[in-house]
Amino acid sequence: MKPIRIYRCPDTICGILTGIYDAGTSRYGHDYIRLETTCPDGFSEMQLFCEYIEIAPDSKKADIVADSVKDKISSAVYMNILHLLLSSDTEKANIAYHFLVYGFHIGERIIHALQIPWVKQVFEINRAVENEAHFFREFLRFSNKDNIYISVIEPKNHIVSLIMPHFADRLNTESFIIYDKTHMEAGMHPASNEWYIRNLLPDEGRTLEKMYNNNDTTASLWKTFFDAIAIKERTNPSLQRNMCPIHFRKYMTEFKKTPN
Repeated sequence: MKPIRIYRCPDTICGILTGIYDAGTSRYGHDYIRLETTCPDGFSEMQLFCEYIEIAPDSKKADIVADSVKDKISSAVYMNILHLLLSSDTEKANIAYHFLVYGFHIGERIIHALQIPWVKQVFEINRAVENEAHFFREFLRFSNKDNIYISVIEPKNHIVSLIMPHFADRLNTESFIIYDKTHMEAGMHPASNEWYIRNLLPDEGRTLEKMYNNNDTTASLWKTFFDAIAIKERTNPSLQRNMCPIHFRKYMTEFKKTPN
């Protein structure tokens, strides 16, 4: 029996798609292939009797995989793969690979073949990522500092790229930053320009968080409005937690305590 071959990919869309390309063109046998994402610190447990191959991101290979998925399966499947790769699931690279093995064989019908375990996992992870992005579109709050709107969030998944179009459309003439503290990345939108995402250094993240936490007039007005419309006799904490989970409240203006 052949040893299991493990392709170790950087935890980026380009890195994982490159790993899928190298694994798929190796002709080693899908049943003997596994993909893993590397830890940020470069250390991870090694399994005995396995062959390891380190993957270096290659944009050309990644583009070939992306184009093949869109042309030979469907654009909808490609979007499912993108959302999967934006998740925090540690198995996402391996799931994506084996999902696409079936996808290239079945075609666009793969998206409905939930009896296949890999497809079911993609569906469940996609739903979790999309739900989290939806919540942050609803619950994200901005603070104004020097005419720049700043927001801080701590999502489980890499959802900044999914929510930036929503706010760029509504705040097109404003400069704003959405800082993802969990993954140390930020969506940047210069006023009346295209938005982009960049990774941040720890000092940059701390600066943005400090700027966000400075009280401004807009935040004070919002808290006053929130308190004014509340009806004490109709307070329902259980319903409130259902409609606005505690996980999302840490950086919501109306739930922040006002300094004495």
